Amino acid sequence: MQRVAETTAITRKPLPDDRKKKEKAYFEDRSSGDVPMPSDPALIQPLAIAQLLYSSLTLIGAILMFRLRRVGFWVYVAGVAVGLILPVILAGFGALNVSFGVFFSLLFVYLYWTNIGDMK
Repeated sequence: MQRVAETTAITRKPLPDDRKKKEKAYFEDRSSGDVPMPSDPALIQPLAIAQLLYSSLTLIGAILMFRLRRVGFWVYVAGVAVGLILPVILAGFGALNVSFGVFFSLLFVYLYWTNIGDMK
């Protein structure tokens, strides 16, 4: 019994012809790891729009801060707030799993805040 437990598992790679015959599943490659995807198509569109607003505002804010404009910090903070609040409003607190990247934006808000005195 112990020898069976120590045996390594060998998985066979499918041949190219076998891969063509296999049906492709919808959302087969999530590319983002184990983040749970919402299954309701009516929910995916508003969350995508919220992500677009978050990304756009934070990008505009970062560009303005790169030019040392203080208003860019506030645009960035508004984008982070949209990224945190809008998914929760649209999909409940379960959407925080999808918007986990906003956590790092909060870290950058703090880091930008420490340098706000250098901006005009």
